[in-house]
Amino acid sequence: MSFSFKLANKKALGYDIAQVDDFISRARAQFTEPNVSLVGADEVRSVEFDLVKGGYLIEPVDAAIERLEETFATREILKQKNEKGQYALDDRLMRVSEIVRGRLVRPKGKKFSSTGWLLRGYSRKQVDELCDRIARHLDSGQVLSAAEVRRCIFQAKRGGYVESQVDAFIDRVIEVLQIEAAR
Repeated sequence: MSFSFKLANKKALGYDIAQVDDFISRARAQFTEPNVSLVGADEVRSVEFDLVKGGYLIEPVDAAIERLEETFATREILKQKNEKGQYALDDRLMRVSEIVRGRLVRPKGKKFSSTGWLLRGYSRKQVDELCDRIARHLDSGQVLSAAEVRRCIFQAKRGGYVESQVDAFIDRVIEVLQIEAAR
């Protein structure tokens, strides 16, 4: 089954059509049957597709994935609240916030492991700037949306932060923001 995403031209890179179609099919099945557990918000948040020539245009697929992730996360949060109560949701928010704050209190340039000088990682300066925004949000309520965090792009720099650590941290920040929004 092919979906209605536009294709990149034959020489341009886009997402692998079969991979996207398979994932969207499973996500649609999950969407129509919320009690079935096929795809969770965390899986939607971390899905990756191979880049191939003539594949689906990246931006429309990313936008659809972002909407799915928000929908699934909201459903999961509300389900937890309904099944276990507000206390369970507050406890989850507190636990995830502690993880996030643990990174935020580290000194600039040392919030995450370094790739070393031979390899490239995310720009320390740019990641630290995002961490400052996140800290301001948590400390003083400065407005910060999950979409803003999700769309952050960091330059690759030698000796930068290890990408997988930063990506996992961003996932936790998004979770905090989604729980806050659902409360």
